[in-house]
Amino acid sequence: MMDKIIFGDNQFFGVNHMSEQTAIKQAQKFRTADDIYKILEYVNDIGIKSFMFTTHNQLEPVFERMKNDSKFNDFKLYPCMPYAHKYADAMVELGPFEMINKFTPGNKIVSGLKGVGSLITANPVPIMQLLVDSEMKLLKGMNVQGIFLLNIVTDLLLGLEMYELLLEFSRYTEKKYNVKAGFFTMNYAKLNDVLVNKLGIKNPVIVSNINKIGFRMNPSQEEVEKKLKKEDSYNIAMSFLASGALNPLEASKYIGSVEGVNSVLFGASSPNHILQTKEMLESVL
Repeated sequence: MMDKIIFGDNQFFGVNHMSEQTAIKQAQKFRTADDIYKILEYVNDIGIKSFMFTTHNQLEPVFERMKNDSKFNDFKLYPCMPYAHKYADAMVELGPFEMINKFTPGNKIVSGLKGVGSLITANPVPIMQLLVDSEMKLLKGMNVQGIFLLNIVTDLLLGLEMYELLLEFSRYTEKKYNVKAGFFTMNYAKLNDVLVNKLGIKNPVIVSNINKIGFRMNPSQEEVEKKLKKEDSYNIAMSFLASGALNPLEASKYIGSVEGVNSVLFGASSPNHILQTKEMLESVL
């Protein structure tokens, strides 16, 4: 079982789906690793013990500090991958073969050949495994409790009907890292159907938009709510504040009224907002 309340990282990197101006202001608040570390310290101190994040380069020094700080020993980490911009930049700067060498762990020649062979044979599974291993190097020795596939890949695979790769990702994370896989999506109804009915994954972990105004709830708010009621997946609500369009009180009341929501993922940039949101969610979950 995951914690009911999970802290996210969007505010650290200037991500806001409603307001570019707000995103810029948030990014300016977190220019250094120390800025991010202080917020995570506060989050941990007030009893939020789960952090879900993209594998952004800016987090590397943050995690190095956390490894040496015993108060984070019970702090649960949920990496979300791949961080697409990192690979896109490397592809432009280095080309495909050098990019593979840069991000694959262990023997570069062996890893590189494995990756190139995968490209030549059009078998994406070895590439997927290499990239997961590469991202996980950053978190060696830390309290990782799950590994999540970001929607940029999840939804692409759904669209291409490459469902088996979703299953391979799930199998690989469980076999190699002994943790459950999770999936971000912008189409909860379709992903739920594929994971549960087509792939036979029991109680898959799905992160999707769930909020009072139906912001980014696809294919529709009504359809998502209907599917959630089946409770055949572990459902994490993101964007429950609709990127600031809703206040925490009304947003929390809605979340508390929806059957099938198991946890909530949220991000905030100030201690007051973090504490207020935590208390609101605790009152309904």
